[in-house]
Amino acid sequence: MTFLTRHRKRLIIATLVLGFLVVGLRLTLLAPYRIESVGLEPHNLHREAFGVGTVEAKVVVSVGSKITGRVTALNVDQGDRVRTGQLLATLENQDFQEQVSQAAHDLERTAADLVANDAAIRQAEANRALTRKNYERYQSLSQEGAVSRLDFEQKENEHIAAQEAVNTLLAQRTSLEKQQKKASANLNFAKAKLADTMVHASCDGVVVSREVEAGDAVVAGAPLFRIADCHTIWVRAHVDETVAGAIAVGQPARVILRSRPEQSLPGQVARVEVESDRVTEERAINVTFPVPSPIPPIGEQAEVYIITGQKAQVPALPQKALVPIGKSYGVWLIQGGRVRLRPVQVGISDPSGWIEIVGGLNSADRVALAPPEIMLRLKDNARVSVSEARS
Repeated sequence: MTFLTRHRKRLIIATLVLGFLVVGLRLTLLAPYRIESVGLEPHNLHREAFGVGTVEAKVVVSVGSKITGRVTALNVDQGDRVRTGQLLATLENQDFQEQVSQAAHDLERTAADLVANDAAIRQAEANRALTRKNYERYQSLSQEGAVSRLDFEQKENEHIAAQEAVNTLLAQRTSLEKQQKKASANLNFAKAKLADTMVHASCDGVVVSREVEAGDAVVAGAPLFRIADCHTIWVRAHVDETVAGAIAVGQPARVILRSRPEQSLPGQVARVEVESDRVTEERAINVTFPVPSPIPPIGEQAEVYIITGQKAQVPALPQKALVPIGKSYGVWLIQGGRVRLRPVQVGISDPSGWIEIVGGLNSADRVALAPPEIMLRLKDNARVSVSEARS
């Protein structure tokens, strides 16, 4: 009895242990996978090409002096915004100011000489008119014998002298007019040389660099400032060749500057460079965007997201519901508490996590959605415990 009792106890214990093992296996390794069920949903999708680049200016203008001289004043510095025609710097100009003053004095003196000449001409013309009347009167009297021949000739000579005086003054006026034109040209030239001592901005923009300090001697043509045109600032981004083929001028984009990571700026593709980098296998894409204030530094890093395709209300699934099948994709189709692998054809994928399903499913099909580690462990005909996915 003792032996049988002992044997029965061992058998009961073994049975209980085996039962616990079976239950444990069914609750763990043999338990159905817990998944969520999702189906096709209409979504507005867009495809994006990503690139990283730097803020650049398409037009950077070098501004220099037309003459050689010494810098006496600087009105702007690196980073300042300037307007067309704004005074940037002044060169030593005392000699040029004196030349302007002398030329202006010469012009005023010539103008005064012309005024005096005009008065003399009027006086001479009045005298000529008087001598002409006397000449004509004495000519009649001489013909009548009322005056002597000598008196007539005297009046004739007076009239000739008056006429010559008028001619002389008119010739002087012509000479004075030439002198006035020359003096005016000299004044304009002196003013132009004085203006050359003042360096102005040739376009609206931001000063990228200042190459001189006050007191420096500069030569004609040497750049004093470099100005980036505000209207041509863009991001020069590098995009992988595999997606660059879908990029075209005019496509919308988003720009995120490194100094403003929380701000997404609207942009547009302005140029697609025709030559790729042979080492990195990337193409440069230029994206314009509204320049914020303050202007971002030239050379600042930025990210661009270019929308290369858009579709409205197309059937889509969460990208996490797809599993790779070689170079294509598939989904785990739910049928009667089990899953089966179903190949699908996909279209564009959206940054929001949805992907277009072109073929392989219909609107009534439900597919599995689970964490990646479970999706990788699923196999054909595997049992699943299904709950509806939360929207």
